[in-house]
Amino acid sequence: MKKDVIIVSTLAGGGHKSAMYSLGESLQRFTPELRVGYFESRVEAIARAHCIVYSKCQRLYDSFYNLMEYDAVRGTYFCSTRHMIDKLKAELTLFIAEQMAPVVVSTHFMQTYALLQLKVQYGTDVKIVAYVPDFDESLVHVPVYRGLLPDAVIAQSPSYLVKLQRKYAYLPQQTVQAGYMPRPSFSAVRQLSAQAARAALREQQLPSISHLSLHRFTVVATGGTYWVEHLYPAFKQLAEQNAFDWEHSQILIVCGNNRRAFEKFSHLAARTSRNIFALPFLNPEQMALVFRSADTTVLSGIAPATLYELLETDAGPIFIHRINPGPEKFNLRVVQAAALADYRPKRAELLSTLEFLSRHPKAAQAAKADFCQRAQRERVAAQARAKAVAEFLEKMLVARCAS
Repeated sequence: MKKDVIIVSTLAGGGHKSAMYSLGESLQRFTPELRVGYFESRVEAIARAHCIVYSKCQRLYDSFYNLMEYDAVRGTYFCSTRHMIDKLKAELTLFIAEQMAPVVVSTHFMQTYALLQLKVQYGTDVKIVAYVPDFDESLVHVPVYRGLLPDAVIAQSPSYLVKLQRKYAYLPQQTVQAGYMPRPSFSAVRQLSAQAARAALREQQLPSISHLSLHRFTVVATGGTYWVEHLYPAFKQLAEQNAFDWEHSQILIVCGNNRRAFEKFSHLAARTSRNIFALPFLNPEQMALVFRSADTTVLSGIAPATLYELLETDAGPIFIHRINPGPEKFNLRVVQAAALADYRPKRAELLSTLEFLSRHPKAAQAAKADFCQRAQRERVAAQARAKAVAEFLEKMLVARCAS
């Protein structure tokens, strides 16, 4: 069955998949008459490359990322990654060759590049939309193939859209700022108190979770399967000292599919007898309960998908301990400017903050209340932008069908 809009994503981190379903949620809510399809790539090479570069070559990656502003460097990059792009093309050929939808939205620039190649190859008038899920402003996200650009761009950063208008002469009606609609499970838990969320979490089939207290001050640590392990030194130091109020506090650490991180945090909990709960991969419903349980959250990386799910569940105040190279410096700048999170790269500062909040309940409650007010404002703004994006795509579809 043909669709009106198909949204595609890659295995290059969970943010792309979350962005795909967030956009789909926006379309279903604000333009329910549109038929929406989803496709997630099975090409694992991009995710493996990200993991290696992010974990072992961070400075090199940052330097290379900055060089992507130059046309020649981007051209060289796409030539050198041709083997991955060919695999993506093989998956996407049917969508373009058979014109399975008038509009295809891509959440990763390598898929966008593959789609542009296919559009040229088959000579179709399918509209290709580049969706930039981060607040990133790198030109790599809007590739050019034989002079052909994406027909439209959705991006989190309004200054990036202005940059594209100057660089490529995009018209204002070809670009729109992205919003964000969290998955329904994250909205559903808002009706629960933190204590009720912890009670529901205790009923899940998760390691040691039945020992979770309903009333202890609760710290949640997350930030991506690969990167949460970087929080281990900080929590190890916290566990080995008594400055943190362990008697009345507990920590939930989301390890995802990172088996090594899960084992390290589990061993730390057993060795120190602290209230530390290492959690394996969680489904969206379980993750929503974890976020709703939080009195505060510590992140090992910052991406819009995680940010807006934390905002939806009032899981702050949020403290970012580290960021990944590349796009996350843009994400950090935005969340700091909007006062949605605090950056604590120094371990001593992070631990001092957690220790203070654990021993001063009134201060923790005040910080939570302040965060919730800011989160509410941003949720309303993000939903308005999400509606604008849905209407933007609907207009594009109408114009495409009328031509």
